Amino acid sequence: MLDRPLTVGFFWGLFSGDWATSLGVCLFFELYWLDLFPAGTIIPPNAIASALATLTVMHMYSLTGPAEAAVIMLAALPLGRIFARIERYHRQYENDAYNRLVVWAKHPERGNGPRALTRRSMLVMLPVSGAAFALATILLLAMAHVVLPPLSAVLAPLPLKWPHLWVVASIGAVLSLRHKPAYVLLACGVVLAIVTRLVV
Repeated sequence: MLDRPLTVGFFWGLFSGDWATSLGVCLFFELYWLDLFPAGTIIPPNAIASALATLTVMHMYSLTGPAEAAVIMLAALPLGRIFARIERYHRQYENDAYNRLVVWAKHPERGNGPRALTRRSMLVMLPVSGAAFALATILLLAMAHVVLPPLSAVLAPLPLKWPHLWVVASIGAVLSLRHKPAYVLLACGVVLAIVTRLVV
C-alpha cells in the first residue's frame, strides 16, 4: 500500500495541512491508473511520480483550485510512463544480479547475498530516480510559470470541482472491471452528460 498515490496524499496532507488538494490530486491518479497493475513482467505507470510532482508544483505556486490542478496533472501524466520506463531499464541492468544470486545460493561463503544485492540495486536506483524526478519537477515548474498566467482568466470562471476530475479519472476504475456492459454504460453516460450540457 505504500506505493499508492493515496498513501502519498495522506502523508502530504498530514505534513502540509492541505487535505483537499492532497487527496483531490492523489485520488485522481489512483482512479486513472487503477486498470493497470503489476502482474508478471508488466510494469504499470508510476502514479506516485505524477502525483508527487503535481503536489510539489501546486505547493510551490500556492495553487489549490481543481481547474489549475487539472492543467498540472495533465502535464504530469507522462511522468508515469517515463518512470515506468526507467524502472524497466533498471530491471534489465540488474539481470546480472540473478546470476550472482544463483552463485551465492551454491556458495554462500562467497558473499554477495540477497542483502548485498538489494543494497547495490538501491544505490543505483535511488540517485537515478531522484535526479530524474528533480529534472521533471523543474520542467513542470517552468511550464506552470509560463502557461498558468495566460490561462488564469479562462480557468477562474470554470465551475470545476474535484468530483468532476474524479469522474473523468474513474474511466480507469471502469476499465479495471473487464466487463463490456460497464464500458457501454460509461459511454452512454458521457454522451448523455454532453447532450444535457449542450441542451440545457
